[in-house]
Order: sequence, then C-alpha cells, then structure tokens
Amino acid sequence: MLTDTSTSAGRAILLHDRHPTLEELADTAHLLAARHPELCRVRTAGTSRAGQPLVLLTIGRATATDSVLIVTGAHADEFSGRAGIVELAHRVLAQPSLHEAVTWNFLLCLDPDGARLAEVGAGTRSLPEYFEHYFRPAAEEQPEWAPAIGGRLPESRILLDLIDDLRPSLQFSLHSADVGGTFLQSTCDLAGLAEPFAKSAAGLGIPVETGPYDAFWLREAGPGVFMMAPHHIDQQESSTGMLAPPHADQPRAGQPHPDQPHADQPQPHPDQQQETGGVRATTWFAPQRYGGETVIVETPVWASAHLGDTRPADDPYARLTACAGQVRERGRLVTDLMDEVLPHLDDTALLRAARTPLTASRQLAHEWDPQAAGQRLLHPRPMTEARLAGIELWAHRIPVRAAALLRRAAEAAKAPTTPATARLDHLLQDWCAQYQQRFQPLWLPVARQAEHQANTVQAAVELSRPTRPGVRRDR
Repeated sequence: MLTDTSTSAGRAILLHDRHPTLEELADTAHLLAARHPELCRVRTAGTSRAGQPLVLLTIGRATATDSVLIVTGAHADEFSGRAGIVELAHRVLAQPSLHEAVTWNFLLCLDPDGARLAEVGAGTRSLPEYFEHYFRPAAEEQPEWAPAIGGRLPESRILLDLIDDLRPSLQFSLHSADVGGTFLQSTCDLAGLAEPFAKSAAGLGIPVETGPYDAFWLREAGPGVFMMAPHHIDQQESSTGMLAPPHADQPRAGQPHPDQPHADQPQPHPDQQQETGGVRATTWFAPQRYGGETVIVETPVWASAHLGDTRPADDPYARLTACAGQVRERGRLVTDLMDEVLPHLDDTALLRAARTPLTASRQLAHEWDPQAAGQRLLHPRPMTEARLAGIELWAHRIPVRAAALLRRAAEAAKAPTTPATARLDHLLQDWCAQYQQRFQPLWLPVARQAEHQANTVQAAVELSRPTRPGVRRDR
C-alpha cells in the first residue's frame, strides 16, 4: 500500500484498522492539496439537504485529456470506499503515469447527512455492534437511487451536475457490504477486468461472490463481474421495494400526509418509474451521455467463504421455501413492533428508513416462494450453491436491518417504547447470532478492503487507456 500514516485517514486505516471518519477524509484531502498544490485541488461541489459540504478532491495536470470520477458514501452504512479513495489518491500522486493524462476526481462522500447517522458504525469491529449503530436511508432518500423513482435530492443533482461538468470516461462507485464477498457491476463490458479483479481478490484473501442476489438477473462476464442491463435491474429492484416510492394517497407510517410536508424529508413524489425510466435515471447511467461508463466495486467488511460455490444447489426448492418463510415471519415481527411504537414516534430519517427493509421483506417473501414467483428463480439457469447462499444472506440481512433501524427510532422515545425496544434488542441478538453461524464472517482488515478497491479501479482505468480499446458497448 501507498497510504501515508502522516495523514489522519491513513493513520485510521493502517495503524488503527478502522475506516476513516468524514473529518479525517476531509483533513487528508486538504493536507494532500497543501503538499502538492501543483497537482491537487479541493473544492465544495455543493451542499446536502442539511447544509453539509460535498467535498471534491481533484488530482491531475491541467493538460490531462481524460477524466475519471470516484464516488464514495452513496450508502450511509458502507465505509470501505473511504479507505479505498485514500489509498488510490496516494497511488495517483506517487505515479506520474497515472496523473499525467488522466484527471482523478474523488467525491469524498455523496450522502454526508446519512453518514452522520451511521458514523459510529464506521469504528465497529463486530457484527452486533455494527447493527447497534446501523443506518441506511429509505430508498427514496438514497442519492444514487432516488432519481429512479422520481426523487429530487440535492445530492443527486450535485453528482449529475459533476458528471455533466467532468464528462468522465469512467465513473466508479465504491460500495461495501457487512457480510459477503467481492463483486463488480458495470454498465459496459470492460474487457480484461475480470482477471486483475480476481487476482487482487485472491492475493488479499477476499472471496469472489459469484451469486449475489443484487445481480441475480444480470449477465456474468466473468466470475463476480456482472453487466448492468437496465431492464434486468428494474426487474430485480421491483422485487426488493427499491422501485416502490411512497404514494400520495398512502403515506407511510410515521410520515405526515403529503399536504403537510415535514422539513426533515424530501418532497413527496408520485410513482414515476415509467416517466423516469427506472434505473436509467440513476446516476450510474448518466456518464453514457458523453460516452462514459460506470463500474460499481463491492467489497465485504466481514468476508464469508460461502458465496462462491458454483456447484448445483442441494434441494433448492426447500431452501427457497425456508428463506421466504424466514423473511416473511421476521418482517411480520418487526412490523408488529412498529405498529406498537408508532404512536410514540416522530417522523425521522430512522423511522422512514425502517420502511424500506420491511417493504423488501414482504416482496422478497413472494419473490422467493417456489409456490409463488419463486418458481422463476429455478429456471432457466441452474440454481447454484452461490446463488442460493446469496438469497440466504439477504434472508438474514434484511430483517436485521429492519429491526436495527426501528430499534434506533424507538429508543429516542424513551419510556413509552421501552418494552418494544427490549424485544427488538432480543431479536437483534438472536438474528445476528444466526447470521454469524450461517456465514461464519471474518473481519477483513481495512487496509485490505482499501487495497482491493484501489487495485480494481486502477486496473479498470489502465485497461481503458489510451484509446479505450478494451471497452465494448455490450449492454
């Protein structure tokens, strides 16, 4: 690694084995700009809903003819990208071949408001502790995704304006998951990327996830490398609640009627999936207006070796039935507790956030049940152990997220919700234990998370240069 421990973010990564805070990221960006004024610039690209700055670090020569954009913090609960851009920025500065012809733009955090609500989780080392401080915004409050359902967030607009301004040949969105392996999703087939991606993962002891449910319907260009076909993603996200915005005539629990907007929420918006074009309206496909593409890099925080087995699954019908039953029953338990505490709760980002995994629980139960829509999961492609494990992972993860978010929302009400909070504590303890028992997660040192993300981004940029012969327009 080239990350420097004389920077505060570098110390967090290499000396303390934790993800940098937002302050450490910004401090490191300004320090690098002070050290390398001829190469580095820091500016505020805009401000969030709560007035927090979205900071952009740019590294490169004025004579550079190409531009890339690296985005982190799209999801508040995902911290690996913070470490990844610190490593990558140090590499770019140390290697003239990387910054002479390419300008590197690092958006340090796309959703700083959400990140503030999840910040304590960035320093945790155990799964139960991580979920104790868990936060991930409601689907319509996630900046990368909101445009797909008609959401109009300032953070989304800032990123779309950056893409219009920079016209990057490649945009990278750095993501991570609590438990899992590594995989890529790309809007194009960047020929040759699967090899360095797999080599990096193997060298760092990171399992490649060959059956993530996130990419169940996508074409696989290589092990763990998936092509983002918009109609397949729309099909996928319709089953997880991500394409189900709140309806004007059916306000969500805890949300004021649309005629009485709350200051802490985005403006209510109708179901505009057809008008916005679904996933095509997300920030992922915006670079294509200028001939650019997007690569999403997924890295685990706790690695599991159970997600790369390509053998045919044993008894998939019974296991799909069990997953559907588990997510349905756990979703019902959390929904009952939400109904109990709702009269005592104010509308908050935490309460709104709990709705997304609860919606997903209901829809996934239907999608997985072989006696319902789940029959199509078994055909025409064979159900591998990896694919089924990816579904089982979600059957654990989604209810834990719902319980964790509701617990934090209920905790603020103190005494009136104490009994429900105690039951949520018990559910979280039990469900986290089962999650760990099934997937045997192992902490992946933050330096390795960062190195893998940097390796993958660097390989993709190098493959696309100088005339980008490796980029095929297969979609």
